[in-house]
Amino acid sequence: MAETHDYRRYTRAARAAWNEVMPLHQRAARARLDQAFLQPGHVRLDEDTRRALERAGVSGQAVAHLCCNNGVELLSIRNLGAGRCVGFDVSDLAIDEARARAALCCIDCEFVHADVYEIPPDYDGAFDRAFISAGALGWLPDLPRFFARAAALLRPGGVLLIREIHPVAEMLPFDGDHELDPLRIHEPYFVPEPYVEYGGLDYVGGTAYESELPQYWFVHTLGDIVTALVESGLAVCYLEEQPRDISAGHRRQANSGVAIPLSYTLLAKKAC
Repeated sequence: MAETHDYRRYTRAARAAWNEVMPLHQRAARARLDQAFLQPGHVRLDEDTRRALERAGVSGQAVAHLCCNNGVELLSIRNLGAGRCVGFDVSDLAIDEARARAALCCIDCEFVHADVYEIPPDYDGAFDRAFISAGALGWLPDLPRFFARAAALLRPGGVLLIREIHPVAEMLPFDGDHELDPLRIHEPYFVPEPYVEYGGLDYVGGTAYESELPQYWFVHTLGDIVTALVESGLAVCYLEEQPRDISAGHRRQANSGVAIPLSYTLLAKKAC
């Protein structure tokens, strides 16, 4: 795995990559999302995520969303009855969009541009719940450092909720790899170094693009994730694996009729 002292190299690369692709995402979906959230109480979450939030208990609770992207999930959480809601993301353009949508739709959420490893200490101990959603962990090279930062944000007894892509899905072909059998293992489970790509597919609008900017993707096993959580002082209290594709890239497996773990929900609690 990448050396921990190099994490800024990877988060700088992530910032550049997301700032590059955000205009494509916005062209495809921004106006539609604005219109949706202008409807009072609008929620844009899949049923497994809603169940996970109900299990974690967010009503009236202060919630931090780490790697919040354009804010639609946190706006949804606020509309589900959460208390103070603050989202953090490394992409300037994603945060700008989230702030603009919150203001347009009169939804009381705060959005902060920050490297999630370096969230200002002013936020420490300010939250009852912290949320990590699909596609966040793969951009992060150092899980122990990240989960330690997440744990610091929580009050005693606070809960971290992770709703993420299952590492088994990383072994299987993406939907665009039409020539490959979707149910045949194509990549190893244990990947010590990040995958590096240039350009790719805009998963919102379906637009392929080329880029000179590197994108680094880290595959963390369930063992990596659970161990890093425990080492950060959090106790894993719930783990459920699910066949729902939340990556927007493994629909063939989800629709194959074979139950494969494609996503998971995990709750970890900070000691009182």
